[in-house]
Amino acid sequence: MRIVHTADWHLCDRLGRLDRTDDLKRRVEAVARLCEENAADVLLIAGDLFSEQASVDDVTASLMHLRQSFLPFFERKGTVLAVTGNHDRNGRIDIVRAGMGLAVPDAGRGGRLSPGRMYLANNPAVVRLADPAGHVVQFVLLPYPFPSRYAVAADSYASKEEENRLVRASVADWLQRKTADAAFEQTVPTVLVAHLHVRGSELTTAYKMSDRDDVLFDVGELHPDWRYVALGHIHQPQCLGGSETVRYPGSLDRLDFGETHDTHGVVLFDVVGAEPVKPVSLPIPATQFHTITLTDPDAELPTVHEKYPDHATAVVRLRVHPPTATDREEVSRHLKKMFPRWHSLDWVGPTSAVTGNEVKFSPRAGFADTVRAYLTEQLDRENDPDKDLVLALADTFLKPGGPS
Repeated sequence: MRIVHTADWHLCDRLGRLDRTDDLKRRVEAVARLCEENAADVLLIAGDLFSEQASVDDVTASLMHLRQSFLPFFERKGTVLAVTGNHDRNGRIDIVRAGMGLAVPDAGRGGRLSPGRMYLANNPAVVRLADPAGHVVQFVLLPYPFPSRYAVAADSYASKEEENRLVRASVADWLQRKTADAAFEQTVPTVLVAHLHVRGSELTTAYKMSDRDDVLFDVGELHPDWRYVALGHIHQPQCLGGSETVRYPGSLDRLDFGETHDTHGVVLFDVVGAEPVKPVSLPIPATQFHTITLTDPDAELPTVHEKYPDHATAVVRLRVHPPTATDREEVSRHLKKMFPRWHSLDWVGPTSAVTGNEVKFSPRAGFADTVRAYLTEQLDRENDPDKDLVLALADTFLKPGGPS
């Protein structure tokens, strides 16, 4: 069975004033092309199919586009198998799943999936699927560990840290029980699909995650001896535990400026009997993100477009020192026309007031993570030798119970 692994699509996403729908549609179409070019049997989407900002109408339009993009894939009995992530909200997902169930009411009954359609799992499950040649692969599906998805009662914990630990224990217990169940086929090659945060994964921020921030798992808890572990949730592509078969593929496209330098794409692998799985990364060109600083706008403005030939399509944030000869409003109008996909324009310098959008609070991060990411970026830009000390000091103020 030939499988493509992807994750973290965040369809219908926005970045501040910018609607990212068209960017993400183009990447969905690129994934569909890769599935066809490589004759894939299954596409795994390891969580966060939609942005949490998506409306029901947005979700409907995205699913229609997905269906159209993957029509050749479905026509030759290709299967999309997705789990929900932390940004896939239950209300909208339940509507999607209800519609899927009406279309094919018997699909998935008894744990055996019918090919040629899409499945979206909002609860943990074990399912099996056969490719056109009759080869069967077993899939263990683990959506993001919200308490409601793993039977953890709201009155059983008193803090976020305690909640996360209870949920983690519930997921581990479910895995242990399911894999020991008589219905679990021990001799069938098994692939885990999970939207989880695994300890040791590389993040874009220097902050070290704790049980207070997320439900954290060790690689060993995920039975990494399975044929492949398809993860989602961390947006940087990477392998874990020194294994090529335990990995995050990265997000579908750059979603914020913290991902400016990340690579993007999907992972292709074959599951053939007992043969070793040898994953291959397939790149997908990402939307360009630029942070542009003009220290002398009077001199730089006439030629800045030559330095950025993608100025009409790139997502940019602008940091501009006040001009001396040109009116500030004129500079602003010129830049916004030159970079129509500008995300923010900030005036910098000791004598100028700051306008526009300075620090963006991402819906994907909490307040503390936003502050840490901003500090890290600024300190890196200035090559500050005291970076580690500043971040450590910030942590003392940001952690619960810190100085006030």
